[in-house]
Amino acid sequence: IYRGFILSLILRMGINQDDAEDISQAVLTKVWQKIEDFEYNQNKGKFHNWLAAMTRNTVKDFFRTKKNFITGRDSVEYQEQYVSIEEQVLPDIENLAREEWVLHITNLAWDNIKDDIYETKREVFKRVSKEIPTREIAKELGISEASVRVYKAEVFEKMRSEITRLNRELG
Repeated sequence: IYRGFILSLILRMGINQDDAEDISQAVLTKVWQKIEDFEYNQNKGKFHNWLAAMTRNTVKDFFRTKKNFITGRDSVEYQEQYVSIEEQVLPDIENLAREEWVLHITNLAWDNIKDDIYETKREVFKRVSKEIPTREIAKELGISEASVRVYKAEVFEKMRSEITRLNRELG
């Protein structure tokens, strides 16, 4: 469940796919090793904040280690990439993690509920998510504008409930 969040967070930092895969594996290994040390404290934040901190530290470790093993031009490129990430991304990791968490939970919620929703309602929701106007959705799907609004409200309510549940369970 958390692997996708961690990988997305690393990719949003501007790290290439191969390195991101390696780093996410390292994060998951560290999480597995240190999970017993995690204590929920309402003042410190949620579990996904702890994951973001673990990810940030693992990214730092990754670049520090790479710097020691790579020489020449590749070393300069890695150093430049790390400096860029350290100066521009890592200070804002909490905001980046918050944005990525919202996306992650929203996608999980959709995956959890979509099979329980009639096809027409799914199509309405997909189009609403793309900000297609109600009138156009109604025309494309051959339903009334009132139906579009009702379907939209029903799916949004299911999404809201599922997102709330997931945040409570996974937070």
